[in-house]
Amino acid sequence: MSEFFAQIATVFSATWFIVMPVLFWFVFKSLWGRHVYIADFLMKQNEVMLEIIPPREIEKSPKVMERFFDSLAATDAGVSVFNMYCHGAGNPFFSLEIVGTEGTAHFYIRTPAALRDFVEASLYAQYPDVEIIEAEDYTYQIPNVIPNEEWTLKGFDLALLKSDAYPIKTYQYFEEEVTGKMIDPLASMLETIGNLGPGQHMWLQYVIRADRPPWFDDWGQSTVEEFIGRGAKPQSIWARVWYDVKDVFGGVAVGWDHPPEFSVLEETKSDEQPVEFKLTPGEKQTLKALEENISKLMFSVNMRLVVVGQKDFFTPVNLAGAMSSIKQFSDNHTNQFVPVDRSKVYADYVNVESRMAYRMRKMLTRYRDRDDTGYPFHLSSAELATVFHLPDMSVEAPSVQWSDSRRGSAPSNLPFE
Repeated sequence: MSEFFAQIATVFSATWFIVMPVLFWFVFKSLWGRHVYIADFLMKQNEVMLEIIPPREIEKSPKVMERFFDSLAATDAGVSVFNMYCHGAGNPFFSLEIVGTEGTAHFYIRTPAALRDFVEASLYAQYPDVEIIEAEDYTYQIPNVIPNEEWTLKGFDLALLKSDAYPIKTYQYFEEEVTGKMIDPLASMLETIGNLGPGQHMWLQYVIRADRPPWFDDWGQSTVEEFIGRGAKPQSIWARVWYDVKDVFGGVAVGWDHPPEFSVLEETKSDEQPVEFKLTPGEKQTLKALEENISKLMFSVNMRLVVVGQKDFFTPVNLAGAMSSIKQFSDNHTNQFVPVDRSKVYADYVNVESRMAYRMRKMLTRYRDRDDTGYPFHLSSAELATVFHLPDMSVEAPSVQWSDSRRGSAPSNLPFE
């Protein structure tokens, strides 16, 4: 072992001037990027919280909300590399929130103030009778120091089980086969909210930002190629060079036990058998869903679920009920939401109480800050419309707060003085 470590020390002493600058560059890039992003970008964003109160007579499917997210995709500002790394600039982000407060459901969108008119106009275009009002941040109804003698909290971040290109079960599949009637995907969630007792709150948050168009070539189409067995092919020159480097050194490592293999970049004899004859019925369905999903506009998403309440009435059943509502979007052939273990509010063995308290405060702070770091993934506009939309009139949950007024323009023949 001493000889082994002596050889490592010898190699490092001969190459440190190459290795260390590269290492320090990645550390500096990460720390500096976070600094300028917070100081120069986030701190200058004046945000506003909008509550969306749905009209009672909605008879539209979530597809209408998909058009709204297609509009939000236009906020891709095309930020240059210079502004990204020197000034921390990026596409604006929005926070979509479904909130249960003591049995009442609320829908919120937190948006940069400069884009408020754009967001409202996009919503009115799809839901002419919707009511939009500016609201206070409901998270400040909860004490800053938690846990305490009265309040406690549970929660976690969520992510996708498989590659982001694989879709969750979207609204197209929430339809009765016999009657053809649409089953609102949020009905179960709203029933769970309706069962919240006094002093109990449930928060579901999606922090989103429009993704850049190159995602389709970077990982969208390559996922399809991998699924059908063609192998992912690097697109750019640097990606091809890096692939060749890994291929050479990887071949040295495995070449002792395996025969040489040809690179996926080499031209091989094409298989005359069509792809559809190689796939099982389930694989064909998955391929169809995969290709439809990557044809949509994409958003980077951070998702988190929190239940918070007074200790006298608090029960973990609320968290389990909320998670069961989210599980209905799962499809074993494609994708599903899963909790991120590292984000869960729990602790075992050592200093349990202090570690639990730290995790609770951290979760509350990240939720309240609408933190867009941690465990990001991608959802398409159709997926977002499935998990966040205005419920239609078929939802009879008493938790929904409906708008009692209709929005309309003034008559064109009004006299003016």
